[in-house]
Amino acid sequence: MAVSTGIDKLDEILDGGFQENRTVLVTGPPGTGKSTLSMNFLQAGLEEGSPCTYVSTEQTLDELRDTFEPFSFDLENELLTVISLHARPGSGSEQYERGTIVETHGTDRSDDGEQYLLRTLEGTNEIDDHRIEFSPSNLREFFRLNVSGDRVVIDSISGLQSVSQNDNTYRRLLLDLIQLLNNHHDATAVFTAESSQPQYDNNPLGQFSADELTQYNLHGVIRLHRERLRGSDRRLLEVTKMRGVDYDSRQFELVFDNGGIRILPENRTFSSEFLVANHIPTGIDGLDSLLGGGFLAGESTVLQHDGKAEVGGILYIILSNLLSSDMSVALLPRIDSQPLFPQSVFERLGTSMDDLLDADRLFVFDHNGVWEDHQNIFKSIADERGIKDAMTTVHNRSRGDGVVMALDTNTLAHMLGAEPTRRVCSWLQSTVLSPSDTVVDIHNPALLQEDLTTFHVDTASQVLETWLNDSGLQYVQLRKSSTGDVGAVRLIEYLDRSPYVRVVT
Repeated sequence: MAVSTGIDKLDEILDGGFQENRTVLVTGPPGTGKSTLSMNFLQAGLEEGSPCTYVSTEQTLDELRDTFEPFSFDLENELLTVISLHARPGSGSEQYERGTIVETHGTDRSDDGEQYLLRTLEGTNEIDDHRIEFSPSNLREFFRLNVSGDRVVIDSISGLQSVSQNDNTYRRLLLDLIQLLNNHHDATAVFTAESSQPQYDNNPLGQFSADELTQYNLHGVIRLHRERLRGSDRRLLEVTKMRGVDYDSRQFELVFDNGGIRILPENRTFSSEFLVANHIPTGIDGLDSLLGGGFLAGESTVLQHDGKAEVGGILYIILSNLLSSDMSVALLPRIDSQPLFPQSVFERLGTSMDDLLDADRLFVFDHNGVWEDHQNIFKSIADERGIKDAMTTVHNRSRGDGVVMALDTNTLAHMLGAEPTRRVCSWLQSTVLSPSDTVVDIHNPALLQEDLTTFHVDTASQVLETWLNDSGLQYVQLRKSSTGDVGAVRLIEYLDRSPYVRVVT
């Protein structure tokens, strides 16, 4: 079951919110919004009537009030307990004296009435004059007796790291707190931590920061950070881990308003209410979802590749699917392509290439003369006039419900040169393309002149990029579109059975 984060867009990113009775880490440098995001989470619980606890290990209660003063958080809600818990600085050789300062505000919900409280909210009226040893066992007992509720925030766990100079002891304490909160108190918890890198040169003990020690043991991790963008300081949010959740891993901007935190953008494409767009499904569910429904009818789509990623296989699967939906296909293959590959794909999927040619449903621009003679195999395409005549014939002769022009632009530029290629593509889109047609431009930008690549990206309505990483995994990203998940990256998986290609998150 999902528990609202108190931030609508973050709930959407996380497919509903945080998982109930689990702990999530929010990590980032100072001033990125960790405390405010955590208080948004508690405020949502208060509005639902849930008891909540906020434990600060780095700020006093007065400092917390100042921090949250710009926002509309209900810090006086009777369901909210706020605890300030921190080690007392020492003056000796040790970093800390063996004592703590504890301030509290809110309802006492201890199991047996025993209190570890040394000072009241106002800092007066001493309850006890002894110190609590700042040790793992005492901290466990303190959290068992005093920290409970449906929602709990510890801001931050970095402030507990002084409990021991031994990383394993500190990690064990945090694991115990996670188990205590999630299992014993049945709470959904948020931990915050300062993000940093281990400083081996300046740290002879090799200690790691709190976020590094804990993020692998937590249910989820949300990373906040800053980025300097053209002279402007931008706050960014990114979910890097959330077990069992189909979350959105893209970066989002984070801004503050009266209600706390807002996450932007609400959408990355223009509202569909204003778009008059028909999609041509590719037949690959994950790709259609990424594109917002498929290729845009009456428009062009660019598919860029790095020269290493498999492109022919996924292309011919898509074309076969489009042929099965009664569209026609006009194909300009890559320069080293042979007929056997598309023939085997089409026939494996139940469609004879010869039958498609005879039925005026398949057309091929044969730039290197390797295809058998047929009226729909165009061989006189060595110049601009020849390719334009062939494209016009395709459009007039086609018996399908629209034509998909799948053109390898590297081949076209090799045949004609950069400027004639630009003219042909402009002419095709402005003169030949009908509202039921679409153009798919496939190219490796490294092999095209930069201005020609820019031209194709600029005139296309959709831009996809696919590449192979060093581990042999192939990915695809939607870089431009008026619909779909712009910026999203998906994995391409090839199968030995239908549907043979999957695009997955």
